[in-house]
Amino acid sequence: MNIEELLEKLDTAETDEEIGEIGREILEKDPDSPYGKLAVWQTMTYEDCIENLDMLREALSAIRLIISEKETPPDLEEDRDAQAYCSIMMNLGYSLLAEQETEEALEIAKEFANFDDEGFYPNRTLLYRCMLDLGMYRQILETLESDPLESVVGEHARAIALIETEADPADIRDAVNYAISLDPNVPFFVLNIWEFPESDDDIDEEMEDTINYATYVAEPWCSSDSRLAAISAPAFLFGYLTDRLTDEKEIKVLQEGYEGAGVLKEVEEAKAKIREMEQQGCDPDEIDAVALGETGAIVEKLLG
Repeated sequence: MNIEELLEKLDTAETDEEIGEIGREILEKDPDSPYGKLAVWQTMTYEDCIENLDMLREALSAIRLIISEKETPPDLEEDRDAQAYCSIMMNLGYSLLAEQETEEALEIAKEFANFDDEGFYPNRTLLYRCMLDLGMYRQILETLESDPLESVVGEHARAIALIETEADPADIRDAVNYAISLDPNVPFFVLNIWEFPESDDDIDEEMEDTINYATYVAEPWCSSDSRLAAISAPAFLFGYLTDRLTDEKEIKVLQEGYEGAGVLKEVEEAKAKIREMEQQGCDPDEIDAVALGETGAIVEKLLG
């Protein structure tokens, strides 16, 4: 088989054994092939993957050259080279982040986000988590202003960056509420109200994206009391309004707190409104949107 035939075979390979074998065959014919290096690297154990990041660095250099020689921008949905380019950047960038090689990971993330500006791959998650880890709060806000793509992790990063740059408290509350609105289940994992699944096999398909987002924003949110306070107030209230909280002791403490703050009447009126929408069979997303609106108004009164 020639390399093109091997690449076609690689496209349909399903098991690690097949992928690794084809990758090695490709490298026998072309030792510099980014496809061969990526295929072999992907089938290694985690420890070997980390020890062999240079293989991905070499693959990235090779695929960059291939991409640069194209006369027109490649279609990410159709172009095999573009897909390999993104896959290599994704694997290298996230591996570097895991190894706390954050500055190098950030450079990969910038290149990745610039190339995949429609977000076919999770490059914004990598980009904004790297910037958070490096304390680049003003740069986060500047990057978000020019970013053509809205992202869950990006909006959580915005809220954290506003906290760290001592923005107006009302702007921080609006940013937190908006970040929550993009995936209302994320804060419940962040705050350990819900436990992360113990293994990938335990992840419900519908919650997969939520868990991925929460995985990358949990540590930044939990790294200071001021950040935790900013997300806890709306998350717990929203959870109470939408029955996402189930711990009776926790609920009682919240009710007592709302009563002491003089907002229990508003909270219970909002909860009754949400319950009525549920009984009417309203769309769950619509219910969450209304609950978040009520949450924002009550938190503003509570903390404003």
